[in-house]
Amino acid sequence: MDIYIKQAIIHQFSPDDTELHLADDFVQITPKIEEYLRKKIERVYSDEAKTGQLGAESPFLDLLTDDLLESSRKIAQVWKEEFSVSENLKTNDLIFVHFEKNGQEHLAFMRIALRENLVHSQTDSQNPYTLTQNNLPSAGSAPDEAFILNRFSFKYHLIEKRIKYNGAFLHYFSDNLLQDNPRISAKKSIKAVEQTAQKIAEKFNQDDFQFQSKVKAAIFNHLEEENALSPEKLADQLFDQNLTARLSFVDELKEVVPEPISFEEIDSSRQLKKFENQKLSLSNGIELLVPNAVYQDAEAVEFIQNDNGTYSILIKNIEDIQTK
Repeated sequence: MDIYIKQAIIHQFSPDDTELHLADDFVQITPKIEEYLRKKIERVYSDEAKTGQLGAESPFLDLLTDDLLESSRKIAQVWKEEFSVSENLKTNDLIFVHFEKNGQEHLAFMRIALRENLVHSQTDSQNPYTLTQNNLPSAGSAPDEAFILNRFSFKYHLIEKRIKYNGAFLHYFSDNLLQDNPRISAKKSIKAVEQTAQKIAEKFNQDDFQFQSKVKAAIFNHLEEENALSPEKLADQLFDQNLTARLSFVDELKEVVPEPISFEEIDSSRQLKKFENQKLSLSNGIELLVPNAVYQDAEAVEFIQNDNGTYSILIKNIEDIQTK
């Protein structure tokens, strides 16, 4: 991922007085700072991010100017008004980054909750551990919340957490700050595909281990070949012999996932890894881990249903066996 950090500024929110401590200058971008910010940004382009596109009349866009310092102060103030009603407040760094990705300008706003950590001090052997405040999490962890906006297309990626207020849980970021309804994350969309497929299969008496394996293989193949999932294409593959089941699957899935599931700018590696193998647990305690390409090859694996209703699995053409 080609990311070039141009500017960064860090404000801080304190739960003690629910006030902002606004910085008045930009962060000096050292190699370590650049690496930290870049890794945090990369984690936002994940299968857990919601996606959307702000319209030209979006009130959030009114907060943006060409001056990152001015924009960050405006956004931080609006954010504070919405976030400070939460019943569980912590000290947070509010990191604003102006960066370039694939030749286009982007704005990142990341909320990072600071931690308390114990550190080892060699000056006092009786009390070697000291509690330190305001510690940053590692660079490899995802931000607690993050919003990345393409300044050209107004497309965005959002990782948000609900806050609790008066006993209710609120999506304060998308509902109040953005005033937009983003698409659910790719991760939740794929979960909806699996659940909907199983529901329809149960309705039409197709739900067995072979169908579940078929669902996993279909998801893997579509992600690998197209980096996207189409309800219609999945329906044609999963319920090819039943028109009613195909239509039911598409209709029910679109209630949850109204648009095709796209992995544009999203790292699909975690989902590909999740679905690249078929994991079978047998009633006799044996567990099998079979790559999809092998699982779908009749010359490699054959499933036989016996007359008494049990199954036999025939694994063919094994050249070598090793213990691990």
